Amino acid sequence: MQQQDPNARPATGYPYPYPPQQPANGYPPNAATAYPYQNHNPHYAPQPSPRAVLLRRLFTAFTVFLLILGLILFIFFIVVRPQLPTVYLNSLSVSNFTVSDNRLAGNWDLGLQFQNPNSKMSLHYDGVLCTLYYDRASLSETRLQPFDLGTKDQTPINATLSVSGTYVDNRLVDSIGKERGEKGSVEFDLRVVSLVTFRYGVYRRRRYVTVFCDDVAVGVGGNSSSGNMVGSARRCKP
Repeated sequence: MQQQDPNARPATGYPYPYPPQQPANGYPPNAATAYPYQNHNPHYAPQPSPRAVLLRRLFTAFTVFLLILGLILFIFFIVVRPQLPTVYLNSLSVSNFTVSDNRLAGNWDLGLQFQNPNSKMSLHYDGVLCTLYYDRASLSETRLQPFDLGTKDQTPINATLSVSGTYVDNRLVDSIGKERGEKGSVEFDLRVVSLVTFRYGVYRRRRYVTVFCDDVAVGVGGNSSSGNMVGSARRCKP
């Protein structure tokens, strides 16, 4: 009988097989489950897509373009200081003025003064429409021929508006008769609409400019059929 060594440690576990067993799936028998590689670096960021980069660059370029354009326009308006032209009504007279049986007739001769207050921009009037009103009712209108105004320039323009037997309602007939009897005059309104081109070098800008001359009294009191504007020249208001 073989004696046991008192200092020997008892064997534990299972015997290692020999020869070694080959795993059927190519991995060690006790290998842990494998996972895809993950970068846990906190400074790592995913790369943006080319489309996102392109859109970001286009947005940046468009923003810069708008800022530059706004700066150019700001400097332009500071240097040039464009101003609207002014219109003065120098005279307004009426002849052959009659109101009978709801029919109104008359000839109005008006004198206008167009002024360009700009020292660096010239003006071109493509068309001017003058309309005569009484108590918001349109009586007559006429168009003026195109003309130019240089810097700090002014020009007088004469025009004639005619009404031949146009119909007016009883309210207007009574109002005109009351004014002629009480004031010795009749107040008319004038509207001037102009299509103006502002010119400075290669710069061109077209816009409509509308001014009003309201409550212009013309002395046609009583049975008079003609009269002139009461008062001095006035500036038409925008």
